[in-house]
Amino acid sequence: MSWPLYFAQSLSLGSPESGVGLCLLWTPRDRVLPALDPGSYAVAGNLYSRDGVSFIVRNLLARPTITDLVLCGKDMTGSGAALAALLRDGLDEHGRIVGDGTRLHPEIPPEAIELLRRGVALHDHRDTLRPAQIAAILGGLRRPAAPWAEAPLIFPYSEPAAEALPAAAAGLLLRAPTVRAAYLRLLWHVMRFGQRTGTQHSSDQRELLDVLTIVSDEPADPARFSHAEWMPFTRESLGERLPGGGYSGYLGQFLQAEQAPGVSYTYGSRLRAFGGAIDQVAAIVADLRSAGESRRAVAALWSPTHDAGSASPPCLNLVQARLRDGRLHLTAYFRSHDIYRAWAGNAYGLRALQGEIAGALAAEVGDLAILSHSAHIYAHDWARAEELAAHHYRAADPRLTRDARGSFVIALEPPEIVVRHYTPGGEHLQTLSATSARELGVALAPYVGEMSHGLYLGQELQKAELALALGRPEAYRQDRELAL
Repeated sequence: MSWPLYFAQSLSLGSPESGVGLCLLWTPRDRVLPALDPGSYAVAGNLYSRDGVSFIVRNLLARPTITDLVLCGKDMTGSGAALAALLRDGLDEHGRIVGDGTRLHPEIPPEAIELLRRGVALHDHRDTLRPAQIAAILGGLRRPAAPWAEAPLIFPYSEPAAEALPAAAAGLLLRAPTVRAAYLRLLWHVMRFGQRTGTQHSSDQRELLDVLTIVSDEPADPARFSHAEWMPFTRESLGERLPGGGYSGYLGQFLQAEQAPGVSYTYGSRLRAFGGAIDQVAAIVADLRSAGESRRAVAALWSPTHDAGSASPPCLNLVQARLRDGRLHLTAYFRSHDIYRAWAGNAYGLRALQGEIAGALAAEVGDLAILSHSAHIYAHDWARAEELAAHHYRAADPRLTRDARGSFVIALEPPEIVVRHYTPGGEHLQTLSATSARELGVALAPYVGEMSHGLYLGQELQKAELALALGRPEAYRQDRELAL
């Protein structure tokens, strides 16, 4: 097996007779190595992340003749501090670097780490950046290769399988055309990025905080809802619009004032008869009829008198309607939202409510925005949520992603790349141009509203730049392979 074992293409080999390794952290190798004597080091490379410490350890163990490690360069991420702490203080009982917390690959046994710490001396010159200074350090060291282990130590490596991926502590925006599509996106995101926490109930959960989901095109007519048979509730239990104007099933609980016997409240009872008397939906309609620009068309479902100390207060706390350009938009706030079992049913109920309000105002139905403060899936539903996402969720094609901030047409007009920005309706807004994809990427970033759209534009701009660099501007056509 050739050495180095890991990241060989990112390392520079010097003399096999040298016992010195050089770690430059974030300082570019091509800026330093030309000033060095290749005989003064065995290997040189960078260390950008704490995870890289494990790979440096693996490479040193696989060639246990490097006795001295010189640490230079700019420590941008604390990776150098982690490496220094490892060689100085070792690992704790959990396999993490003492005083730093970085976890090494679990396949590397503690005994091997201790052998490395005894065999390799660290020369900590962090923040030494000038090539001449680094050359002087190596020139004064001049250590020959000398074995500190009987044979190379090589350990298996397993690709990580993280239980949950990192995410912002709060705040996630998801857009989808239908409730069905939004539901699948939510399942996937909560299961991938939700933090595992305890609850006030007996079950653990995966939880994201403050998830805003926008549904744009779901029909407001229950007969045309995007319900699917694989959802955790049936079409019959969801309900339908009855000939007399009422609703059956869950829609009835969500939209009508009547309560089932023994039930302390329903969303419908609080919306239509709050405190036994106030029809908040009718009040919203009346408010928007009198002032279409009103920001007071709000229904509150939380009663401070009854809910502050209640064992089962309502999860849906507030609904607000807004009229803009003849379209009725609806926003709902949930303090707690069971994504697997409840989110889709709630969304269908809200869409039906939105349709009723819009119909009373002779308005079109606009976007439905649902803000879920605690968007969670309970542990007993994890397997089913994973199964639904695996079978039915597919990431959208970035090229087909609809961006509310507009679309972009890319063309080459040598010596520049020209980008024309249009509204979603096709109105030309502005034109930007530059000679490089990097420069245009910086200029375009504020006008891109969807991450997938940004990825797509980056790919297209790089293709355009390549065609320019090759002197073949005619080879570039947006959304096509380069015709080289």
